[in-house]
Amino acid sequence: MPVDVVTESHPGSAVRLTVTGEIDMATVGALETALRDAFAVPDATGVVADFAGVTFCDSSGVAALDRAYAEGVARGITFCLTGVSGTVRRVLEITGMLDALTDPGS
Repeated sequence: MPVDVVTESHPGSAVRLTVTGEIDMATVGALETALRDAFAVPDATGVVADFAGVTFCDSSGVAALDRAYAEGVARGITFCLTGVSGTVRRVLEITGMLDALTDPGS
């Protein structure tokens, strides 16, 4: 199942991405492009990615999320995930990234 990313942005607020499907080496490019575009939105106060519809995420997806987190830190804006569950949640727990990516105050 390919990954699908729908982006919603309004000036002066967080850019919201709704991500569905499986994130792996073959599909991660769509997520990376959407994240890059989200961080480029003028006046964005943050980037929030809803992962409730993500059923799988391999190491390439984890690496893309790590780069997005670093981009948020570099730009001084929040990057976080919502709706993380199941195996995706477990992968982020194992890699030690869950708290940083799901708690905007971390």
